[in-house]
Amino acid sequence: MAMVSVEILWALRLFMIYMVIQSIASCQLDILLRNGKVTELSSWILGDSIKFECNPGFSLQGKTWHLGNGNMMKRYCATGCNDIEKRANGTIFTATDGLKAEIECDDEFILSGNSFTYCNGTKWIIKLGTCQLANSVGDHSCDFEREDMCGWRASKAIPQPWKRISAAADFLKEKCLQQDHTFQSDVEGHFIRLQSQVHASRTYHFISPIYPRNLTVGHSLWFQFELFMFGSEVRNLTISVKPSSMAVEDMWNSFRNICTKLTVSGDQGPNWKSQSISIDEMESDFQVVFTVVDPSSLHGDIGIDDVKFIKSETNEPHS
Repeated sequence: MAMVSVEILWALRLFMIYMVIQSIASCQLDILLRNGKVTELSSWILGDSIKFECNPGFSLQGKTWHLGNGNMMKRYCATGCNDIEKRANGTIFTATDGLKAEIECDDEFILSGNSFTYCNGTKWIIKLGTCQLANSVGDHSCDFEREDMCGWRASKAIPQPWKRISAAADFLKEKCLQQDHTFQSDVEGHFIRLQSQVHASRTYHFISPIYPRNLTVGHSLWFQFELFMFGSEVRNLTISVKPSSMAVEDMWNSFRNICTKLTVSGDQGPNWKSQSISIDEMESDFQVVFTVVDPSSLHGDIGIDDVKFIKSETNEPHS
C-alpha cells in the first residue's frame, strides 16, 4: 500500500508539473467585448459555449452564441455615427441603422486592409481598407494586407492550417499571437498563421508567387520575413527556394536537401523575430516555400508577416 501511495504521489506531481508547463507555453483565445460582456458556460448537452451581450444602448454585431471549439469571429457592440469618409476606386455601403459600413472595390481593384467597420457612438472603430490595382507587383514585398495575399497561396489540403488572420475579425491568442507585426494593433493588420489542428497530420506548404530570375543577378539577395513561433509543442518550420517549374511535392520528396535554406525548430519565444535566408543566383524564375509537417498540436502558434527581398553588395542582409 505504501509503495502504491508513493507511485500515485509521484504521478500526481508529474501531472501538475506538466500542466504548469502547458499553461506557460500554450495559446488560449483572448476573448474581450468592448461595451459589453462575455459569459463562458459549460453544458453536458451543448459542451463549452460563450455568450456575447452588449451594454444598454449598444447593438451586438455578430451572433450572440458561440458553440464548440471552432474558429471564433470577433463581435462588436455598436451604436450610430456620422457618414464615413469615401474611398477611391471603391464603394462604401452603410447599414440602414448606421452601425456598420463595408467597402467593395471596383473591377480590376483589390482590397488592402479591413473590409468592414463599426461605430461605437463616437467614431468608426476600425480603419477601412483601400482599393489597390490588382496584379500590381511592386517591390515583391508583402504585409498580407491585400486580400490576394500578393500571390502567396497554401498548397491544397483538408484541413488547411495556413490561414490569413485579421486582427479586426479574428480573436487572437492570449500568451501567443496578439497582434500582427506591421501595425501591432488589435483592430488593424493581417498576417499568416499556421493554426494547429488535431487532425492536421500531413505536410503543409505555403508558397510564394513566381519571382523573376533577374532579382538574383549581380548582387547578394536576401529574403527576409518576420516570424512568430511559440508554444510547448511547436514543430519545425522549413524555408526552401525552388525553381518555379518544379512541383512543390517534388521539391519536398526528392530535392529537399538541395532546396532547403533554413529550418527553425521549437519555441522561439512570445515575440515576432526577423529571419532571413540568402538566395544564390538562380538559373530560372523561382519561388520561396514555407513548410510544416504534422502541425497537430494544440499548444503552438506559427505566424509569418512582412516578407521582403533585400539586395546587398555584401554577404549580410541590411534593411
